[in-house]
Amino acid sequence: MDIVYTIDQAPKPEDDKVLREGIVNFNREVIKEKATHFNVYAKENNQIVGGALVWEHSDALYIDVLWLNESYRKRGIGTKIISMIDRVALDKGIPKIFVDTYAFQAQEFYQKHGFNEIGIIPGYLLGYDRIFLRKDV
Repeated sequence: MDIVYTIDQAPKPEDDKVLREGIVNFNREVIKEKATHFNVYAKENNQIVGGALVWEHSDALYIDVLWLNESYRKRGIGTKIISMIDRVALDKGIPKIFVDTYAFQAQEFYQKHGFNEIGIIPGYLLGYDRIFLRKDV
């Protein structure tokens, strides 16, 4: 074989897509479905001030990203976003939602909204724990 190995410090989105699609297609062969995704947005004056990127399978949702602009926090916007995600799960009969967060992010927020810690990787990133949570809908 004549394989060339490289490290690319500035990968192109189309190259990332090859790898992402490769693992997604491999997974689909095993689990017999391909995840879809949806986004939830909070907007003011047509500008995104927060939202969530959510991956969907027939039996679980995974909140990949949930973010709010700092000046919009503590106003119930995150709670509304979580309730919208909950509603999607309920409407589609999806029984569980997963999310992970870092110790310096939003563990208490998720627990306040019914998520339970299911695992932790101590010192995952620069000494901060990575916390995995689950909510049964």
